[in-house]
Amino acid sequence: MFLAGDVAAQPGTMALVPRVVDAVKVPVIAAGGIGDGRGVAAALVLGAAAVQVGTAYLLCPEALTSPVHRRALAEQTMDDTVLTNVFTGRAARGRRNRLMDELGPMSSLAPSFPDAANAVAPLRAAAEAAGSGDFSPLWSGQAGVMVGDVPAGQLTRELMATARRALVDTSNRTAHER
Repeated sequence: MFLAGDVAAQPGTMALVPRVVDAVKVPVIAAGGIGDGRGVAAALVLGAAAVQVGTAYLLCPEALTSPVHRRALAEQTMDDTVLTNVFTGRAARGRRNRLMDELGPMSSLAPSFPDAANAVAPLRAAAEAAGSGDFSPLWSGQAGVMVGDVPAGQLTRELMATARRALVDTSNRTAHER
C-alpha cells in the first residue's frame, strides 16, 4: 500500500492476481490473504507462478516471533484483525490491541512512515517487558494461523499436499462438467 493512501480501494489478492498476470510478462508471486493449501491452489489456478504464505508460519518453532505475539496469535479469532497505520504510518493488518482501540485502527494522529515505529517504541518496550502486547504490532493476516506450533518444513509439506488435492479436485470437477 505504498502507491495509494486509500485502503478502501485496495483490491484483494484473488482479484488482483489475474489482473497482474495478464498485465506483466514475468512470473507473479501471489501474497496476502493466503493461509492454507486451498488458498495456494486458488492463486495458482488464477495464474500465479508461486505463492508466499506469511502468517501461517509465525507459530513455527523456527520463527523469531516474540512470546507476546505468539500468545496473541494462538488466541486469535477470525474477526479480530484490522488494518492499522498506528505502528508504521502505513496500512498493515494486525491483531486488535489497546493502541488500535484507543487511537482508532486508522488514525490521523499516527506519524508518517517510518516515524510511527519510533514514536510507539518506548510504550511497546515497556508493555512487552511486562508481557503485554497492548502497544505492539501483532501482525496477522485475516486467516490467522490455521495450523499450530509445527516445524516450517512440515507446514510447507501440509500446505502443498492440501493444494495438490484441491487442484486435483478442481481438475476432476472441471472434466466432469465438460
